[in-house]
Amino acid sequence: MVRYLLLGLVACLCALAAGAEEKINRFDVDISVQADGDILVTENIDVTAEGSQIRRGIFRDLPRYYADDAHEGDMLPYQYDVRRVRRDGNKEPYAIETEGNAFRIRIGDADVFIEHGEHTYEIQYLVKNQIRYSDDRDELYWNVTGNYWLLPIDEASARITLPRGAEVTGQSGYTGGYGASGEDYTYGSEDGAYVFRTSRPLGLKEGLTISLDLAKGTIAPPSLGDKGTLWWFRNGALAILVASFCGVFLFLLSSFRKVGEDPQKPPVFPRYEPPEGYSPAAAHYIYYRGLRGHQALISTLIGMGVKGLVDIDASDKKSTTLTLKGQANAAALNTEEASLESSLFGGLSQLVLGKKYNAHFTTAYSAFRRSLAKSYGGDYFRWNIGYTLAAAVMTIGAVVFAVSQAVNWHGWHTLVVLAFAALNGLFMYLMPAPTPKGQKVRSEIAGFRLYLETAEKLQMNAVKVGSDAPPPMSTERYEKFLPYAVALNVEKPWTKYFEHQMPKEAAAYSPAWGSFGDRSFRNIGGMNDAIMSSMNTGVASSLPQSSSSSGSGGGGFSGGGGGGGGGGGW
Repeated sequence: MVRYLLLGLVACLCALAAGAEEKINRFDVDISVQADGDILVTENIDVTAEGSQIRRGIFRDLPRYYADDAHEGDMLPYQYDVRRVRRDGNKEPYAIETEGNAFRIRIGDADVFIEHGEHTYEIQYLVKNQIRYSDDRDELYWNVTGNYWLLPIDEASARITLPRGAEVTGQSGYTGGYGASGEDYTYGSEDGAYVFRTSRPLGLKEGLTISLDLAKGTIAPPSLGDKGTLWWFRNGALAILVASFCGVFLFLLSSFRKVGEDPQKPPVFPRYEPPEGYSPAAAHYIYYRGLRGHQALISTLIGMGVKGLVDIDASDKKSTTLTLKGQANAAALNTEEASLESSLFGGLSQLVLGKKYNAHFTTAYSAFRRSLAKSYGGDYFRWNIGYTLAAAVMTIGAVVFAVSQAVNWHGWHTLVVLAFAALNGLFMYLMPAPTPKGQKVRSEIAGFRLYLETAEKLQMNAVKVGSDAPPPMSTERYEKFLPYAVALNVEKPWTKYFEHQMPKEAAAYSPAWGSFGDRSFRNIGGMNDAIMSSMNTGVASSLPQSSSSSGSGGGGFSGGGGGGGGGGGW
């Protein structure tokens, strides 16, 4: 007997559980239209909570943006002011969150579970400028419930009160899912208010939208302040970008005039000797205002070879073998050559560059580069990087702030951002400037480079009376200046000049500082191309390699107008 009673009790409980349904029993909304076009919305949402979705409370999602009637395709932000949130007539904790296009009012306490059964939530909020103005009428077009509720709604209503003297000239209502044009509602006037009520329950993601046409002039048009706010929403981000662009431009221009203008440049004319005391690597660094490729290193190695210190074996196209011969006069080595010999070999007699990463070579090469930057940097050239970094920070700050204020983003915004990038890039190029000393030495190096590049032409012009003839060519002179020609990227015209001036010597030329195995070449230019290619490949292969991977009026619909959103339990 007891067993049957227990089974009956369980069956009753199951039936009760099956019959219990979390839902919105009533969704009643009072909308008070203000004379200035704002609306005060009070939502009374009566729910049945059973601990499934609704455990701690509910959340109400309202849209953050609405279509801008004045600019098709653009959006404007809703301006919500939450005035009151209650549950069962008592204040209830809530939090404001944003998630995508949702302005979310999360009601309840994360540490408190509400009792099962019926509860009534009251949410009151003010929304600014929600009257639509046209030439012949004004309109309230409002999505009462929203179309994205995760709970069914048994009944929904909207009660609209208007300012004194307001005249309603037409009405419309829409029910169903988003985009539907159902008319399952009733409309009437009660105690001076205009009331819409649904005539059937609303399922999941179904809602009620209402429209009231008002006689023109009933509602005041937007105030000057409101118009200013709307202007800011539409144009504020672009105004920020343009004003910031002008500010950054003026900052960079004044900075350039202060520190970026080059000193007066001396005239450049052919010089037959390099500036005294400057090695090929130094000439490269000063002329190019930094390091370009591996020419500074290769020119130094060739200089060490010409002086008998190093043998350069370029037999293999993909690697270069450096052998320390030890025959050079230490006093004949320049500072860069002596430093490189010490760090590169450091007790070794031979070093192979190429085919695999070489940690020892990488360390020595890094030291070589740092030494050049230290010796021929600040005294000869100033990057003025502080000014360009400050401009970059200002640019990033302006763009980030503009993005944070932008409701819509158009091609003009992108254009100004691109102009920012171009402006910063231009002044990054213009802002560095040589010092007076650096300008003088660089002009001398440019004159020497002019000689190495145009020696043949200079030789031909020397036949003119009163011309200044360049010194005669010799094998020793060719080898002496070859490292400079490599460093300044004019080794080809310098070699052609040697071959033209001394064809027999050039045809028989076999450098004591380099070997090529069985490789044969038609001329010195081909030989130099081979050794430059072999050394570039060897140096690049010996360094760390970067990694990469791929890898109204009948024209509306349910969900239209202002308001909307949805909600659920949590």
